[in-house]
Amino acid sequence: MKHRALILVGLMLVQGAALPGWSAENTPADSTLTPYQKALLQYKSGHYEEARTAITAAESAKPGDPATELLKARILTELGDFPGAEAAIKPIAGENATPEVLIVFGDLYLRKGNSAKASTIYEQVLKVKPADPDILLKIVYARIGAGDLTTAEKVASQLKPFDPTTDPLDPKHPGNPAYYFAKAALAQSTGKSAAAEDDIQTARTLYGITTANRYLKTYLEVIAAPDKGPAAKLAVPPSAKTNAAPSGR
Repeated sequence: MKHRALILVGLMLVQGAALPGWSAENTPADSTLTPYQKALLQYKSGHYEEARTAITAAESAKPGDPATELLKARILTELGDFPGAEAAIKPIAGENATPEVLIVFGDLYLRKGNSAKASTIYEQVLKVKPADPDILLKIVYARIGAGDLTTAEKVASQLKPFDPTTDPLDPKHPGNPAYYFAKAALAQSTGKSAAAEDDIQTARTLYGITTANRYLKTYLEVIAAPDKGPAAKLAVPPSAKTNAAPSGR
């Protein structure tokens, strides 16, 4: 219960919390930002409704811009507007779609519950971004969603407790908590909720609340939401669905 309370408190704390590098001291004044930059700032801060308003202005300022449409799709995915996200991403998708576009499609399928399709897309991205911890974590989620725990465990085994290219004690390079969220997802999927909560708390301790909560929103939605079966014990506070900071992308 103690760990669960800490996790839910963290979700509330993250409302309005910026990602590392974004703070009141170093955020440019709105007057110096383009509409796209305003939308990106709101998105990275986890303010998705504000980001949607800003991205609409960005579309008007630069119609058909691929970067704008990609960001719009990401924002709408976080807001749960999957048809809108798909409509935004389709015009810039094609045979030569970039990994970033493919990731949006994977995220859409993952959130919509088509785990097998999401896994296929993420595996395609992994060929371009080998050993990427965020993609490996998403494949773990997708394979769990598809009921393939064996593959999920094999993929999770490729993750490391610490990213050798970053320093978890350096606030500018906080590392990647994918290893602990993968462990938590596997524990949660087998009914070991207490172990899952311990793993998440470890991620929060090692990497900080802001970094860990970037990942917690997606974890709660696709692994521990109330409709995920008897092992799912952690409910998602309604505010967390729209205001939590974005998950690993």
